[in-house]
Amino acid sequence: MAPVSATGLLGYFREVVLADTEFRPRGDGTQEVRCVCALELGSGKEHRLWCEVPAKCPYPIGPDCLFVGHYASAEVASHDSLGWPRPENILDTCVEFSAATAGKRGHHQGRSLPSALTYLSLPHIEQEEKDEMRALALLDKRNHDYSASERS
Repeated sequence: MAPVSATGLLGYFREVVLADTEFRPRGDGTQEVRCVCALELGSGKEHRLWCEVPAKCPYPIGPDCLFVGHYASAEVASHDSLGWPRPENILDTCVEFSAATAGKRGHHQGRSLPSALTYLSLPHIEQEEKDEMRALALLDKRNHDYSASERS
């Protein structure tokens, strides 16, 4: 079976949503979601929500939509923690990348999103920048007010 392009997916699904969240784990297995970023490929609509997350999921997740995440289980757990319904169709790019490169990646090449994008020669932020954003999300916000530059 030939790989399906993003435009091919838009022919099958009404919308394809790429999503990523940053969160702080709670002791009870839920997550304190700090920010949600999503891009609707069909419409081009961007969603950038920081801490003050709305009660309703802002992007489509119904049967005619495909939700895409790298380690999608983390994004689904964020949906659960926010009280949002789970997307009906989920594509986990980490799982797909792992399967497509099994036996082809070197021992030093990881499966993180920056590692996958590097392997595929696609543009991305560096792992250090992603780690900095993750560390910022892990801060206890009761002891830290996020500045405008940290939010951006």
